Amino acid sequence: MADQDTKAPPTKRFHVVLIPGFAGFDALGQLEYYGGITPLFETGLAGNQVLHYFDNFPTAAVVTRATRLRSYLAKRIARGEIANRDEVTLVGHSTGGLDIRWLLWDLHHRKDPIVVDGGVTVEPGKILRCVRRVVFLSVPHWGTNIADWVRDQRVLRKAVVEELRAAVMGSQLLLLDQIESSIAGGAAYLTGAGVLRAVQDALSEANERNGRPSPVRKAEAHEAASELGLYLRHMASDFGAIDDLTSSPRRAGKPVSPAHLDVGERKKELKLERDIKFRSYVTLGRRPFRFDPGRPAPPWELAKPWTYPEIIKDAALSAGTDIAYRICYRACAGGPFQQPVPRGKVTRRLRGAPQHALEVWDNDGIVNTLSMLWPKGENVLVPGDHMDIVGQYKAIEADRGGGRKYRAYDLLKSESGFGEKIFKEVWKEIFAFCLGRARPDQAHGAGGRR
Repeated sequence: MADQDTKAPPTKRFHVVLIPGFAGFDALGQLEYYGGITPLFETGLAGNQVLHYFDNFPTAAVVTRATRLRSYLAKRIARGEIANRDEVTLVGHSTGGLDIRWLLWDLHHRKDPIVVDGGVTVEPGKILRCVRRVVFLSVPHWGTNIADWVRDQRVLRKAVVEELRAAVMGSQLLLLDQIESSIAGGAAYLTGAGVLRAVQDALSEANERNGRPSPVRKAEAHEAASELGLYLRHMASDFGAIDDLTSSPRRAGKPVSPAHLDVGERKKELKLERDIKFRSYVTLGRRPFRFDPGRPAPPWELAKPWTYPEIIKDAALSAGTDIAYRICYRACAGGPFQQPVPRGKVTRRLRGAPQHALEVWDNDGIVNTLSMLWPKGENVLVPGDHMDIVGQYKAIEADRGGGRKYRAYDLLKSESGFGEKIFKEVWKEIFAFCLGRARPDQAHGAGGRR
């Protein structure tokens, strides 16, 4: 008869860590970065899988962001939330994918343990042994033209951030809040831009007079204002991610961004990660302009009005798109980005994905599509813009009691064909991959969120 005091070995768990992109947050007030992911997770997976939402500094340098991610994982291990037999999949969107790459690079080269929780040490190799899979979503592995463009508009960028900070500081004053909201709301109405509706909602949520009055609503408004204020403060103090996302680095010496590794360093990186399985989802937005095939698009220069998006847009191709998408697409189309070497190839196209060859100016509104092709694993081409794949592809109304009108938006209205069906297909594939299963129909049951 077996010893009744003998404990059965714990069940191996599969951890999925969702890492945000440039914006950095998990949730800002009621606005979730990864929108609508948890319901899909709960309905389609095994009970031994755990979903983690990680929040990072919004616009900090990749090294800073990767260090925060390293501490997050070390704490989960030190506290027993991730056990020795468990497997971890890191899912990174946009800049979040660069954070993952730098994390892995750092862990392979780091000799000292990571110290967390006042003195507990976690060896770098222990984290590495847990990370078994990586999913890249619209990641600029070789940088993106829009980062070069934003870097060159330093004065304009600073003015926008300071204006938003001033609006947040005044969000508790009803008159000022109404003025700011009216400006954002009017612009949203005139342009149809979902991103402006999100700005309006953020200001409204931070005003305790919006929504159903209650002590809870007042506390939530103060919390939302504090979160938004801190978020913008981070942006004002550290915008290093822009330099790390450029396709033409200006820093001399050793690169500090995975986007700027040379060919030899990339080969070394891939060799170090030979035990990790990769899958990349490569987003391709609708073309609102006509550029010559086989040639780079001319850069958008503010000093040259004839290069402006609204002047060179194609009426037929751009129909249904909003001004936010056209501006972002135009800034991303022209610039120093070139054909990456080495790069991966498109191995599969989802239904509705264009069949044409990818041009150097093709992008999803934020990242040049060719920059997303990773040399290892499967590269799946998805018809959609940069924010579609994380659930920001349509406006979804929020609880009106919270002062916010929407909890999800079509942040870049690209009319690329992305919808609920593709969203569910992509994320069911991702969760099946996280379990080590080839097909979504092999995964069933329920999971939990941490």
